[in-house]
Amino acid sequence: MKPVSIIFLIVSVILVIVGLIICSVSMLQAKRQNVDLYDTKIVNGQSEAEYDFSEDIISKIQIEVGDCDVHIICGADENKVVMNNFSSAGYICEVNNRALVVEDSVNVFNIPDIIENGKIRFKGFRYFLRDRKITAGGKSLYVYVSEKFDIKVIDVSVEKGDVTVKGYNNNTDYKVKIGNGRFEASDITTRSLVEASVGSGSVNLQHVSAQTVTLNVKDGSIMAVLAANEITADTEKGSVRIESEKDLSEYNFKLKATASTITLEDLIKAGTYTANDAQLTNFIHASAGGGTVVVKSYIAPISPADTETDPSEVTEPQNVTETAE
Repeated sequence: MKPVSIIFLIVSVILVIVGLIICSVSMLQAKRQNVDLYDTKIVNGQSEAEYDFSEDIISKIQIEVGDCDVHIICGADENKVVMNNFSSAGYICEVNNRALVVEDSVNVFNIPDIIENGKIRFKGFRYFLRDRKITAGGKSLYVYVSEKFDIKVIDVSVEKGDVTVKGYNNNTDYKVKIGNGRFEASDITTRSLVEASVGSGSVNLQHVSAQTVTLNVKDGSIMAVLAANEITADTEKGSVRIESEKDLSEYNFKLKATASTITLEDLIKAGTYTANDAQLTNFIHASAGGGTVVVKSYIAPISPADTETDPSEVTEPQNVTETAE
């Protein structure tokens, strides 16, 4: 190592140590004077931070996190992000070029991570020291979005954790990638696409309507109640179940269950099943490497109210007058 490099390294270490000492002293003084140095709180070993983006304009939600559960609630009354147990010195939450960006992979010792486009993203060593007190619970992220915004893309990448999306009717592209965890979506409608890739875990869609749906799970199962023009569902080690809210007579099929059976409505086959009608433009492709493939029409469950007797059908008992003899 060159002498200049050695000197630079020594100076850098000294500056870091001095910075940590100054932060520690400042924290003690702030505590004595009852001055709040932070924009987050730690209570019972858990932290919570909020970011309000109601004054911004966004058309994209981009999330990239490690070990974290992500919940996107659409049609909410407010527009905010709630972050639980995030390291305050190690995440990004901002609106940049109409994209709401959340990341938790910021390395405080990596200059490109903390300085981008002339903006400093590092809040200071005081957060780095304080966050050692986070001891309870895992990380979770909640994104609340009102109907105010026209979201074109929701792009979520999670190394380990569950992702849920609820209640949105818009022409949005959904792109979800999970290393280990579950993807659940309910009551969403888009004339675009829904894509989900899961390493180990599962996919569960409930009442999802889209132009194209592509689901891939390496080790786990797929369950989908949906309506789409083209559906692709593949799992290497698991089962696939599709309940179509669209008439199955409108589809071509390419189904494969190498280790088990295929059920298409009342038809049961082993191995593979293909039906290709040139006049049909809708497709269902489903493949299960280690389980069954089931494709059926969706039948809505009967609620208790539907089984009650109609009052108009009830015959009132007739009054009988007895005559004494």
